[in-house]
Amino acid sequence: MDTMTKSRLFRLWLVLGSAFMVLLIIVYWDNMGPAHFNLHTALSRPHALKPFPSPNSASGDVFTSSLEILESFVREKQGPLLSKRVEQPSLPASSKPVLGNLEESVRGYDWSSHAAQQSADPDARQAERRSVLRGFCANDSFVFPTKERSFDDIPNYELNHLIVDDRHGVIYCYVPKVACTNWKRVMIVLSQSLSDQGTPYRDPLDIPREYVHNSSTHLTFNKFWRRYGKFSRHLMKIKLKKYTKFLFVRDPFVRLISAFRSKFELENEEFYQKFAVPMLKRYSNHTSLPASVSEAFSAGLRLSFATFIQYLLDPHTEQLAPFNEHWRQVHRLCHPCQIDYDFVGKLETLDQDAAQLLRLLKVDKLLQFPPSYRNRTASSWEEGWFAKIPLAWRQQLYKLYEADFVLFGYPKPENLLRD
Repeated sequence: MDTMTKSRLFRLWLVLGSAFMVLLIIVYWDNMGPAHFNLHTALSRPHALKPFPSPNSASGDVFTSSLEILESFVREKQGPLLSKRVEQPSLPASSKPVLGNLEESVRGYDWSSHAAQQSADPDARQAERRSVLRGFCANDSFVFPTKERSFDDIPNYELNHLIVDDRHGVIYCYVPKVACTNWKRVMIVLSQSLSDQGTPYRDPLDIPREYVHNSSTHLTFNKFWRRYGKFSRHLMKIKLKKYTKFLFVRDPFVRLISAFRSKFELENEEFYQKFAVPMLKRYSNHTSLPASVSEAFSAGLRLSFATFIQYLLDPHTEQLAPFNEHWRQVHRLCHPCQIDYDFVGKLETLDQDAAQLLRLLKVDKLLQFPPSYRNRTASSWEEGWFAKIPLAWRQQLYKLYEADFVLFGYPKPENLLRD
């Protein structure tokens, strides 16, 4: 056997050996169960949450290092472009965001909807929420679009709300108008995905708002294909199985009111051009509209809540494009029947839930959830907003958002759905 033949055989064995090692790692991570982690899959039964293992613990070290080996191998095979981290915007010197009184009072996270019914036992409250969610996902008689599809059936672009923190093993599905600005800030601090003059942010409130919502700031599931290629969906499943997954929700109708106030009662040029102008033309018979939102507001021309509801109920709306994320249903943003969430927080119990979650993640010593105030309450507010909405529209609107009411345990607003 000549030298050239030996060399070829050696290279062949090297390639086969590498492929075998990758297969071994994948099989190992697929089969490693709850003996090492306190998380659970979609088939596991509800049980009380336990603190997530610290990244400094032995099991955390094994998990992080092994997953890093697999990810780096994938990046090497996919080429140097895929191994780059998500690009971050350049930042000015640190400055805490300051919102005007009007803007702060309209932002959706500063007021709660219904009087919060709080359990004395936060673990029991969590177990109840997750039990309700799992129960209706498993209930064949409760049907809504996309419920029956598998995780593999979810298009990549619909996974853009799942933010990943590999440092602490956390996945957060953000829902606009449910304190998502501050939860994104928390994820930035945990993942150290943004720096101020070379130093990672330690205080969530130091992070300027414009960078919080910059898509390049966060690692989200929809970016995995670009980084990991054909291995991306498999890596998502590994992280979903091993990481702590959480989301925060709120009363669906109150979230709609919050979205309307934030995007159409304030001068928002983007939402005026993209949404208000087409709505006013289609439903209010306006043919000639001001060129800018400031001109429209000066002329006293504003979108009404009734016109906004008419837009949501019009089948033509989603024939053109899916709902904007600010009023898209939570089950379409976060896929709760395909992803088994470990923690379901609610805006109505935001302070208690945030403190509980940070303790469970064992990061409560690293940071605090930014404080928020609530200057409005509850059901009377809903009744005022919907008073001029026709009953038939209110009933149709409930059907449109019924899955969110049911899955997340919000009572049917009977007072709005009858004369």
